[in-house]
Amino acid sequence: MTRRTGFLALTAWMLFAAGAASAQTFRQFLPIFVPEPETRQAILQGQQLRGAALPGLQQVPREAVEQAVKKIYAAYNTPDFQQYLSNRFYDPERLVEAINEKVPREAKLRLITINSAQTVSRRTAQDDEGRDVTESLVMVVVRAQMEFTNAQGFQRREGEQELLLRFREK
Repeated sequence: MTRRTGFLALTAWMLFAAGAASAQTFRQFLPIFVPEPETRQAILQGQQLRGAALPGLQQVPREAVEQAVKKIYAAYNTPDFQQYLSNRFYDPERLVEAINEKVPREAKLRLITINSAQTVSRRTAQDDEGRDVTESLVMVVVRAQMEFTNAQGFQRREGEQELLLRFREK
């Protein structure tokens, strides 16, 4: 009697497990983005340095970095924003779509301060016309604030972001 009850319990468990396993086949798996080695290395170096310069590496002038960051933040939540995303940016359409769906239309992203900016890599590359250029990756840490008005009144959400900017010089 005990043996038969154990067999029935085992059979029921196997059927339940088979049902659970077959339900898992309906899941959709999305690839996990991993940046190319150069970008991954630049991000790690930027996070370790946190504002300090790498010895012997010529820095992109701070004025150029500030000007670029201001242009990007001014274009946020506008049709011009996508032009500032690199072709190496993972799924830029998805980011723009998320902004359009989840961020209020009148929301502004106000730049509060640029905390740090350091060049983390510099190499020779080719531009779109095949000319040699110097390409620099700059890690920038900024403090910004999202401002908008909703049913509760004026809202602001402050936060810190890390940007990896690519500069090309002839």
